[in-house]
Amino acid sequence: MKGTTAMMKYACFFIAALLVGCAGPGTKVERIDAVSEVDKDYKRVMVFAVTEKEHNRSMIEAALVAELNAHNFKASPFPMSNSDIPWGDPTRLQQLVAEDARNGAYDGVMVVSLVSKQRESRYVPEQVNYQPIVTSVGPLAASTYMQTTVAPADYEETTTYALKSTLFDTDSATPVWQLYSSTVDPMSIDSAAKDFGAVIVKALEKTLPHVKKGK
Repeated sequence: MKGTTAMMKYACFFIAALLVGCAGPGTKVERIDAVSEVDKDYKRVMVFAVTEKEHNRSMIEAALVAELNAHNFKASPFPMSNSDIPWGDPTRLQQLVAEDARNGAYDGVMVVSLVSKQRESRYVPEQVNYQPIVTSVGPLAASTYMQTTVAPADYEETTTYALKSTLFDTDSATPVWQLYSSTVDPMSIDSAAKDFGAVIVKALEKTLPHVKKGK
């Protein structure tokens, strides 16, 4: 989609105070960029998750569409199957998405893409734990000793996925709203997609640009 220059004119909303409680246990909102006013409402939205992994794309699109439709939006996934998408030709792919959005009379297109995937290792030093153990030595007496367990030093690995979700205007192909989020060690793509969808919709409800007065 076009509109990189237009994004530089946007007001940035940093989320520390604005979206407290918006992020679920697996998804953290990092930043939102949005225009201040627009010429129309963005209620009809087509959703496209940019990934060649068909299962991942299906889960993300389905979860986000379901969440949008449950909150006064009218959303549908990009209908083209993964096998027919020209992944090696981004320009052609953008044209296909834009054409489908116009033909479907959508107000905008929500494009979700993976920005980065980072693996990190953290050293965890050896830990010694003590637990009191009480044993009876007679009807009126007991003895207590400390049981010691040692957790050996180890490395903990985590994987962080950074996603970018951009709402493009169908007519102008320019971005009107953008959210950056991160997810650490998701339990599954299904649970991560549902949590992600809920976060995106709550953020949209709070920060989606308002229609200009008199329009």
